[in-house]
Amino acid sequence: MRIKGSHYVDLEIHRRFDSRKTVFCRQGIFEGFDHFQPETDDPGDTELLGLAEARASWTLHDNYPGAFRETSIGKRPLVLNRKPFQFRFSDPIAATDNIIEVAKRFGASLAGITELETRWLYSNDRTGAPVTLPDEARWVIVLAVEMDRDSIATSPSFRAAAASGKGYSDSAALAGAVGEYLRLLGCYARSCGNDTALSIPLAIDAGMGVLGRNGLLLTPEFGPGIRLCKVITDLELASTHSEYPTTEDVCSGCTLCAEACEADALSTAEKPTWEVLTESNNPGVIRWQFNPEKCFDFWLKIGRDCSNCISACPAAGRLQKMISEKK
Repeated sequence: MRIKGSHYVDLEIHRRFDSRKTVFCRQGIFEGFDHFQPETDDPGDTELLGLAEARASWTLHDNYPGAFRETSIGKRPLVLNRKPFQFRFSDPIAATDNIIEVAKRFGASLAGITELETRWLYSNDRTGAPVTLPDEARWVIVLAVEMDRDSIATSPSFRAAAASGKGYSDSAALAGAVGEYLRLLGCYARSCGNDTALSIPLAIDAGMGVLGRNGLLLTPEFGPGIRLCKVITDLELASTHSEYPTTEDVCSGCTLCAEACEADALSTAEKPTWEVLTESNNPGVIRWQFNPEKCFDFWLKIGRDCSNCISACPAAGRLQKMISEKK
């Protein structure tokens, strides 16, 4: 059964996903888990420069307390203890136009709006606590930050890992700023990274792209070369949803991401499937199979994250051509 966007979901099987089942929370299944350690202790080895850059790229993401958190109206505002303005937009379209403009000035490469589909909320956070939101928080501002293409093209190098980390740090600054902007206007806003809800389904609902064979959001502007964040709010907005080619239309006949995957974690099958491979896959969604355990195990073996499936993907050009032909 199809719901909004390019998702194909069996509503009888699909349930809200528990974020404790993400591969990053299941580190105990990997032997000798030791995340991103140098392979050398030689002080003259230039590999240490790359490792330092990769670690430093995460600084803002890991240390900015206002990036990904909930702050309700009037409680703990970040900006100089100032009270909200209680501003009111003339209508949802005016609000949407303003929020997207502001988000782009804050650094968003792409921005979209969707009404919250609650099945994309995690059932529990990483601590096991249930994920809940106020009933009024019905709108999601989905934001994307482009990663440096030249750096990603060097994957699986430390330079590419640094580009990924910087993408997350840029997302922290972006989501934090957009959330605080809304709170200063008297709105509820919850700034999120990969927490609280599934970013890719929300981005698809917001008309930003389609799900790819590589398990990532494919956009016509940047392919999969982005990082996503979002802000959930009670401000009434207008959806930016638009119809894209389906995942199968975009990725059928192309297996470049799977061929580039040194972990053998991606499928080369002709058609997507309902089958799941690991506990980190949520049942009830039709897609090309992806094995996150193989992917993450490869990261640990090389001592850094990998972006091979991003650098190999030609989806931006394919999507642009399909959209142009449709018009």
